[in-house]
Amino acid sequence: MHILGFDCYGHDAAAAIMRDGKLLGLVEEERFLRQKHVASFPIHSIRWCCDHVGIKPAELDHIVYYWDPRAARLARAWFLLRHLPKSIGLIKSRGDKEASMLRLRKTLAKQLQLDGRTVIHFAPHHLCHAASAFLTSAFDKAAILSIDAAGEWDCAWMGYGDGIDMKCLRREHFPNSLGLVYGAVTEFLGYRFASGEGKVMGLAPYGDPGRFIQQFRDMIKTTPDGRYGVDMSYFNYQYHGRSNWFSKKFFDTFGPPRKPASELTDHYKDVSAALQMRTEEVGLYMAKWLRQQTGLNKVCLAGGVCLNSVMNGRILREGVFDEVVVQPAANDAGTALGGCFWLWNTVMRKPRKYIFEHAYLGPAWSDEQYERAVRQEIKSKHQVEIEKVKDAPSLAASMLSDGKIIGWFQGRMEMGPRALGNRSILADPRVGKMKDLLNERVKFRESFRPFAPSILEEKIGQWFDCGYPSPYMILVYNVLLEKRKYIPAVTHVDGTGRVHSVNRKHNPRYYGLLTEFERLTGVPIVLNTSFNIRGQPVVNKPEQAIECFVNTGIDVLFLGDYVLSKQVVSTAKDRN
Repeated sequence: MHILGFDCYGHDAAAAIMRDGKLLGLVEEERFLRQKHVASFPIHSIRWCCDHVGIKPAELDHIVYYWDPRAARLARAWFLLRHLPKSIGLIKSRGDKEASMLRLRKTLAKQLQLDGRTVIHFAPHHLCHAASAFLTSAFDKAAILSIDAAGEWDCAWMGYGDGIDMKCLRREHFPNSLGLVYGAVTEFLGYRFASGEGKVMGLAPYGDPGRFIQQFRDMIKTTPDGRYGVDMSYFNYQYHGRSNWFSKKFFDTFGPPRKPASELTDHYKDVSAALQMRTEEVGLYMAKWLRQQTGLNKVCLAGGVCLNSVMNGRILREGVFDEVVVQPAANDAGTALGGCFWLWNTVMRKPRKYIFEHAYLGPAWSDEQYERAVRQEIKSKHQVEIEKVKDAPSLAASMLSDGKIIGWFQGRMEMGPRALGNRSILADPRVGKMKDLLNERVKFRESFRPFAPSILEEKIGQWFDCGYPSPYMILVYNVLLEKRKYIPAVTHVDGTGRVHSVNRKHNPRYYGLLTEFERLTGVPIVLNTSFNIRGQPVVNKPEQAIECFVNTGIDVLFLGDYVLSKQVVSTAKDRN
């Protein structure tokens, strides 16, 4: 039985394919369209999923959509009626999305040429998030926390999973949304909603949270029964949608919004720091309530807010739960796979037999495709030497230890927003200037943006204050004080690192690279960042990797076993 799950019309459109309870693939539409966080119907992702398992779309047995447009209709209607005429703006802002969802059966039939045999399901949004983390985990029973901007009406879902069932203990409804507050302030700081939140998290350690933390505590209050409440007098999104986020009170409190690409003054850094601190406080408060209510020591996290790796790391390191699983595609892309498991396990009552162990679920390319791409894209003007080697990981490690910046394109592409060693740009973490050089001459992005440490899984506790595996770069730990001087390029300004632990079983080539780098340098860590430049999605095709290589300060590109080395002085020539 083939089940396809997908999401669209919000952000981070994606599709996932399952056969008989086993997840076989997931890919985001942005990787095909080359537009970050694209929301359109994911026809390319769906076609890839079907091609990958050798069927036509019309042969799918079931299709699951990540949203039930008919859910909570009475609650939504009552809210809109109570707040007329102000709520007309909200109706207009959501109208196109709602209309597209209601037409979805016709869209599927037309785009996929369905003949009537395929059953179409509309799944509750937060249950898709919950399923993506819990039903694919190794836990028989665990607490579940899903926090995002908004589903059909819910903005947070707290409960637990038991076997193939997921039980809700508490919901927070629109407009009471931690995700919308974070997204709104992201736009106030000059970045895009559902795109720039990670930048704000990275900016926060440069600011002083004390300047505005009381204002954010007044804005987002917690209650003794485990709830939180947003003071809506600061906002207008509840009436006008995302086109009009704030009220006059917000601007009176925090000043005028920052213009995109303008100077990042201390004022805006302090706002980001206070926002991040309050988000962590509320997230921890919800997690503690959930631990108390369930009595369980394991938790599964999902929803866009749970991409906040600093918050996630604190939930683990501060002992709220003993074990933490975070869906690597915690954003809406992950609901594509969550919908599959919701249907297979919870609705169809099939036993759980699949455990999510790695995120390498996207497209892969053959040696012949690598060779053809090199032949077509590399010209004499590029002054690139090309060879095929027998031990690419060892050669890459040697080049990294010599200070080279490497593009590493291997195997199946990762799902989710983080590069996990198959579509990565790598560098030596020991070089202090490497962070600034990569931001300026390779990634072309803001100077404050940090880079992640990839580390051999068994060595985490020797370098960080927590030894718990972090295979999806979604938990932040403190770098041990005595180790910070050895890895300055991956130690953030506050002494933390967004850890990516590497397991031999799940990525033997990348593990081999790290092992050889440790043999050469004594450091079991390399700097890892996504293989893209600012404003573009992670590269999908070899041709895109080559384009990025020749137009940036990357010194060497590894396409499988093909090695492309620039014979000109690198734009990052002064990195040492």
